[in-house]
Amino acid sequence: MAEIMGVIIPGSLAFIMFGMGMGLEVGDFTQLVKFPKAFGIGLAAQVLLLPVIAYGVIQLFSMPEVFAVGLLVIAMTPGGAVSNLWTFVAGGDIALSVTLTAFSSMLSVITVPLLLNFALLHLMGEQLGLSLPVGTTMMHIAMITVIPVTLGMLVHARFTEFTRRIDRVVRILSVTFLLIAIGGIIGKEIGTLGEMLRTSAAPILFYNALVMGLGFTLARLSKLPPKQVITISVEVGIQNVILSATLAAAPQFLGRTDIGLVPSMYGFTMSLMVLIFIGLIKFFPGILGQAANPRQQPA
Repeated sequence: MAEIMGVIIPGSLAFIMFGMGMGLEVGDFTQLVKFPKAFGIGLAAQVLLLPVIAYGVIQLFSMPEVFAVGLLVIAMTPGGAVSNLWTFVAGGDIALSVTLTAFSSMLSVITVPLLLNFALLHLMGEQLGLSLPVGTTMMHIAMITVIPVTLGMLVHARFTEFTRRIDRVVRILSVTFLLIAIGGIIGKEIGTLGEMLRTSAAPILFYNALVMGLGFTLARLSKLPPKQVITISVEVGIQNVILSATLAAAPQFLGRTDIGLVPSMYGFTMSLMVLIFIGLIKFFPGILGQAANPRQQPA
């Protein structure tokens, strides 16, 4: 089990991020220039608002400290390759989704250790006695996120046709590794799972619905085109559960598999929420607003 926590989970994350990098090109980042409003709204909601909302939900529901930390970890790890897939299924702006995921993943090297350490030391009190060495944590996160993404982009640039041929295999392997990581955490904490569901299932579901609704509301109030409304909603509601699980369970970070139960559960709840969202916009497309001028629509 120590190998799963210390090697397999971080290794799975590194592979998933490498696979995400193989689907990126430098041109994908032009969304930052083409649609700065949509990009700014999505990134600000992911990086700044999600942790604030998570803390509010924790206070509202009086969650046990160990599971509250798990929710904070989720809130501080936005994006992830899964959000790009769900954006595609929902009919959103894929290029914007990829750009937001890439930027939030890179920013997580800085934001996660700083924000999570602040939350652990100043918001959660000293009940759990947890903290993260900021410098070391930044280095470890970079090794399993930014570096694999960069390597994936380099491989794609050099062997474009090859990466396209193996894209499906990489996606299948990524999902497999994700399930192994989550399964390992649940298996180790099977005795704690019931308590987590009893005390924290409701606040996790509430948080997930709230943040997805927040993304939708911000995008609609900003009068973004329908495809971008879909993308912002999905990007804000879908979190990087494999990074969250790694931060929670791997001994290089918090080393607490009980904290990792919350990201493991969130992987299921966020899928449920996005399916509900997709159903709503299919049956009631008018809630997305009016389509913009074709020349203003994202590619």
